[in-house]
Amino acid sequence: MNRIFVLLTLMGLAVFINTQAVDANSHNHTSHAELSEMGRFIHDQMIAYVNKSHIPNAVMAIVTANGETFMKGYGQSSLHNGEPTDPEKHLFRTGSVSKIFAWTAVMQLYERGLVDLDEDINTYLDVEFNHRILYKGDEAPISLRHLLNHTAGFEDVLQNLFSFSPQPALREQLLDMVPARIFPPGEVMAYSNWGTSLTGYIVECVTGLSFEDYVEQYIFEPLGMMSSSFRQPLPDDLKKNFVTAYRWVDGTFMEGHFEYMAAPAGGVSTTARDMLLFLHAQLNGGENEYGRFMDASTLQSMHTNSFSYHPLTAGVAHGLLEWYKNGQRIIWHGGSSTVFDSGFYLLPEAGLGLFFAYSGGSYTGHARIMHKFMDAFFPQKVAHEKDYEPLLAKEIAQLEGFYQQSRMMRTSSDKMLNLVMGSLQLRATSENIIEFSLYDEDYIFEQVVPGVFRRVSEKISYPFGPLDYLVVGKAPNGRTMLIVDGPMTFMKTSWHETPTFAALIFIPSLFLAFTVLLFLNIRLVVKKVRRSMPDFNAETIIINRVMGFHAAAFLLSLILFMVTAQPHPVHQLPKSFFEPNQALDLLISMGLWITGILSVALLVMMIWRVRVTGFRPLPSFIVQGLYTLWAVALVWLLQFYTLIGF
Repeated sequence: MNRIFVLLTLMGLAVFINTQAVDANSHNHTSHAELSEMGRFIHDQMIAYVNKSHIPNAVMAIVTANGETFMKGYGQSSLHNGEPTDPEKHLFRTGSVSKIFAWTAVMQLYERGLVDLDEDINTYLDVEFNHRILYKGDEAPISLRHLLNHTAGFEDVLQNLFSFSPQPALREQLLDMVPARIFPPGEVMAYSNWGTSLTGYIVECVTGLSFEDYVEQYIFEPLGMMSSSFRQPLPDDLKKNFVTAYRWVDGTFMEGHFEYMAAPAGGVSTTARDMLLFLHAQLNGGENEYGRFMDASTLQSMHTNSFSYHPLTAGVAHGLLEWYKNGQRIIWHGGSSTVFDSGFYLLPEAGLGLFFAYSGGSYTGHARIMHKFMDAFFPQKVAHEKDYEPLLAKEIAQLEGFYQQSRMMRTSSDKMLNLVMGSLQLRATSENIIEFSLYDEDYIFEQVVPGVFRRVSEKISYPFGPLDYLVVGKAPNGRTMLIVDGPMTFMKTSWHETPTFAALIFIPSLFLAFTVLLFLNIRLVVKKVRRSMPDFNAETIIINRVMGFHAAAFLLSLILFMVTAQPHPVHQLPKSFFEPNQALDLLISMGLWITGILSVALLVMMIWRVRVTGFRPLPSFIVQGLYTLWAVALVWLLQFYTLIGF
């Protein structure tokens, strides 16, 4: 279990995206001159980004509906051999861009009549996943459409997301960590790597092929994508062209490791050239110069919106996310490992496809470049009428509070990360203005009508869309929900789920534990030096000793947390996230359990002390009472965030 992340602010793990296809004849084709101009613009943006962010290797590529391309490579594929990065030759990991192929595989099976998107997924599975049901109401079946739309209702799973060692077969990976169902199916978008992996496993169950084999036979080979693979590690003929990932650390490039991921959710390695072949087929009704991967009608259906909350916010199209910018509909997917980032963008009306990949950067890098590209080449000329019809009219003061994203943990020891991962504190600063910080950036929204807000702050780096609008809705549990672009919403929490409340328990507990342990040791030393010292009564002595053991267990657990939580300089997460240390994990778990048991013991002893000696002596009673109060509160905190369980 990843308890070590309780003390970390985890980086937002993946950027996620869409693609759209229509018949090529319906596009406004981009001319050769326009393509060259666009290519030069993005090339200049990439050079600026590579230089500013110390990117060791990167690629960018553009393709038009008629198959014209513009590609560039940056940096060196390996600092050992100094070979320039070649967009036609060198492979990059793409993180969640891999999901596009999982969704494509499902739509191919749908086209062949092998699956029904609205059928219970248990119809196709050969194993039963015993999910805990944490939402109120009947246990409704989950369909493939729910998986495609990220509305299956799963909690998030971080365990085994990345590894430096080969992972077991997909079936075993899924069974190793079965998430709880926290939302009714079809009601809340909550991005799910586990749900995507489950989709890939359904492909295996239906076809009898491994996910890797299926994608090779039915997507890569028909489209001529011969430098792409989901296999981990890569086959030898592709491994030789795989770029070495680096990150700029303390004035030098440090080399990263190959990261193993669940194949359907993030396992593909590919070249910019191969991704252009796939993009061209998306723009050209399902085929490119090598062959066809899907009928045009199925592809058009795939690119049709399949879930959205409101016309003002972007939705999802069968696994592919929508993004509206300057009057243009973009369907895209992006992705990240801990050292690679990529972006896959399709502008169907303009007949354009774009791809970015690099190591050692940020998941917002390609999104920022796309914002600039859209402003430069597709500035909105007409202000279209907007549908400001609210979903839920709320007084602005009622919106104030702490919000957690719908992609949350509920049953794992990573639950405390909900306090820092994609969370926000919303403030009402006037009658019509709300403000909050998200992903290290400040946002200001002005109320258009009660329950609908329009962004007025200029600078943005939100990776899932323009974030022009915020719409207030209601979550299935009745709580207020903030709807924005992207595959997640934000849900208002209760007072006891806020970072402030957690800090009110944790910080005093830490201070009291340190103070008590220091006092007891000083008293022991002084007593030995003086050889005589007024002693406490028996009840006080016993409780003091239990307090000492409690403080030692608590502080030792924190020290072990800090030891194991040192981030890897390149991958920026603790090494134990990639290679868990079972011995240390067991020691941390034991320390927390001992802390919890001794907290309960202190409460019982304090009740016993009052019955035997009353409140005398008063000073020691006050100290022991305060310590016990926070010790019991600490037990609640550990239990609420599933660090221990009763």
